[in-house]
Amino acid sequence: MSKEPKIWSKKEVWKGIGLLALLHLLLFVFPVGFFMIGIAQLVYVIPALILLRRNQGMMQGVLIGAGITLLLNIACFGYVLTGGLGSMG
Repeated sequence: MSKEPKIWSKKEVWKGIGLLALLHLLLFVFPVGFFMIGIAQLVYVIPALILLRRNQGMMQGVLIGAGITLLLNIACFGYVLTGGLGSMG
């Protein structure tokens, strides 16, 4: 007997992404957090995941938002580290 995977509501996933966006707005209170967003994000994402462990859809949305933030952070860091587009030519 196989157990079918639970399908989360798109609405719940979007709520999780929206929640993370609101949590990112907290960085305006502590602007230094923008320069260390990878570390600062851990301060509010981990407790949010712990609180949302029963609501799997919102938890997945928070994880998706955190992943997008991580990828944007890596891309911007690489852009700055390589000197931007001015060094291509």
